[in-house]
Amino acid sequence: MTSTIERTDANRTGAPALTLRGVGKTFGAGSGAVTALRNIDLQVQPGEFVCLLGASGCGKSTLLNLVADLDAPTVGELQVGTARPSFMFQEAALLPWLTARRNIELALQLAGQGRRERRIRADELLALVRLEGQGDKRPHELSGGMRQRVSLARALAATTAVGEAEGRPGMLLMDEPFAALDAITRDVLQTELLRVWQATGTTILFVTHDVREAIRLAQRVVLLSSRPGTVVREWRVGDGPMELHTDLHTEITGRLRQVITSHAA
Repeated sequence: MTSTIERTDANRTGAPALTLRGVGKTFGAGSGAVTALRNIDLQVQPGEFVCLLGASGCGKSTLLNLVADLDAPTVGELQVGTARPSFMFQEAALLPWLTARRNIELALQLAGQGRRERRIRADELLALVRLEGQGDKRPHELSGGMRQRVSLARALAATTAVGEAEGRPGMLLMDEPFAALDAITRDVLQTELLRVWQATGTTILFVTHDVREAIRLAQRVVLLSSRPGTVVREWRVGDGPMELHTDLHTEITGRLRQVITSHAA
């Protein structure tokens, strides 16, 4: 199964959704200090789908934490032009004692929505991720792929609810959300994510170490060096199925191998 959903620039108007200028992050001090990120310059437009690609330990997740305001840069400037971003992780992290619907409603409740309003919105989001009729099931009654769909719906609920309250679009931060799934389920959810992105116009910053996944999903692929992570190169991805991007896959894979090899040396 290969997605042929077009990548569109239709939503990319107005102020940037995200701007980083000279951003760096160092943990600790003195001889024990570890610099995770150095001199990151990056801009993401509203509604854009950007993949951060790099080897393990290059600072991809650290960068998402900075964007989410879970940590602060050591140096540089970071500006988020959307509503407060929401996170989707490798594990669904659903509350096991709540149903799928109530897991989604919780994000809406925290945003101040009333009971009837959040029930309607939760059902809309369940339909968006193709889980109609599954709202009353608890996480243990759902497959791994279905739990990730609920997690996606919850993340969308959080960022869109805050965005509506603030009158600004939302942003979704995704930290290797499909890495723990089997190949077939991962393929299906990649297709579903593209469909949901097209339907909502949400800005997405997606972390992966998989070149194929990055090319399949993103409008733009940003390669980070090994630690300390910095932007090595960016590629714009055109429309069409993966078969049309063989040369691009080869080029990005070769550059990633160079980055890993230079770090190991």
